[in-house]
Amino acid sequence: MATNATLFVAMPFDEFAELIQKTIKNELKNFSIIPQPVQADELLNIEEAGALLHVSKVTIHKWKKRRLINAYRIGRKIYFKKQELIETISSKGTFVKKV
Repeated sequence: MATNATLFVAMPFDEFAELIQKTIKNELKNFSIIPQPVQADELLNIEEAGALLHVSKVTIHKWKKRRLINAYRIGRKIYFKKQELIETISSKGTFVKKV
């Protein structure tokens, strides 16, 4: 049968509706790539960043001043991206200055 041929079949409406529902369900099962919403990085304030890294607020300020960690200012408040903190700590290890 040609792909663009028209076929008319007499069937009860309930059966037709069920056929459409089954077809849609099967297509949705086969459609495995569902776009995930873009999630913004979780922002932490200084207290939360210190708690995450188990250091004091003073240490967070020192690391920020020495540009060991990235800080973001929104208005008068300073925030840190949680994922960046984790990546920075894991890549650089400790920030203790050797004397």
